[in-house]
Amino acid sequence: MNRLVLLVTLFAVFACNKPAEQAAAPATAAPAQSSSPAAAPASIQPQPAPAPAPAPTGGIASQETNWKGVSATVTEFRRKGNTLTAKVQVVNHGGDQARVEVKFDETYLLDTGAGKKFNVLKDEKGGYIASLRSGWNDRWYDDLKPAESYLLWMKFPAPPPETKAITLQLPGMPPFEDLPIQD
Repeated sequence: MNRLVLLVTLFAVFACNKPAEQAAAPATAAPAQSSSPAAAPASIQPQPAPAPAPAPTGGIASQETNWKGVSATVTEFRRKGNTLTAKVQVVNHGGDQARVEVKFDETYLLDTGAGKKFNVLKDEKGGYIASLRSGWNDRWYDDLKPAESYLLWMKFPAPPPETKAITLQLPGMPPFEDLPIQD
């Protein structure tokens, strides 16, 4: 197989160096030499790279994280009643698998104007109201393969209605500063 790839590569290099009329002649003669002309080109084609991870639509803010090849996009930041829901899509754009971990005790909103910090809400059993890894009540983590993504969500107490923008801090990435709150 390696010899076939090398032979085809050499043929392509020499064909590209000839004038157009000479390069075209061997290409038309090639099917006569092959017993299966349709299958031969497909077998020597390089395998396509993995499809790129889907780009989040309607993103409010995006940035790279501290995990190699992984970016994060806030896709929703909505206040409804007395809670604020944040949704963050993490995407592995790199070529290697990446272990992404978000501990919700290190996740918070920061209202710099009012000097207030809002932690992720907990339920009556002490578990965070957020995307949780099965078996854990305080974090989400996963090994994201190249081109893989995951949509995290978490609930916070809503800041007062007069607060129109706030900072979201998640571990493993810089803060998303002054995110506009959707009402």
